[in-house]
Amino acid sequence: MGIVKAHRYEVRSRWLGGRRLALDAPDKPSLEVATPPDFKGGVHGVWSPEELLVASLATCLELTAVAMAEHWGIPLRALDVAGSGELERKDGRFRFVVVELDARVETDAGHEEEVEELVRLAEARCIIGEAVSTPVVLNVQVDVRDATGVAVA
Repeated sequence: MGIVKAHRYEVRSRWLGGRRLALDAPDKPSLEVATPPDFKGGVHGVWSPEELLVASLATCLELTAVAMAEHWGIPLRALDVAGSGELERKDGRFRFVVVELDARVETDAGHEEEVEELVRLAEARCIIGEAVSTPVVLNVQVDVRDATGVAVA
């Protein structure tokens, strides 16, 4: 039987008035969060809960991939993840119907398949992805660097 290791993450959301909140966590700067501009009373230029959800999935994938590459000694030279989430209104309620993550990875020649498999496995192991029921579609593009460190098309 394995040892259970538990982690706890605490945040506090404070209403600032209107459709704005301050999101706080111990030892971190506050983050302003607001209703997105697509909705009544929404605020431009401020993070929305919807963006934070997509960002959580993108960053979890990226950080998981980095940790796995370090652990397995797989050369990872660059990694960039773009994400988008699609909301639909059905039966009077908005729901995420899909989140798309586009990962662009750079590695050394000869490691292309290994790196693509690593990113796909990282998506499957992402803790945040495990916590949501919304389907996540992952697209992976692998680029190669040559011996001098220059990206090869």
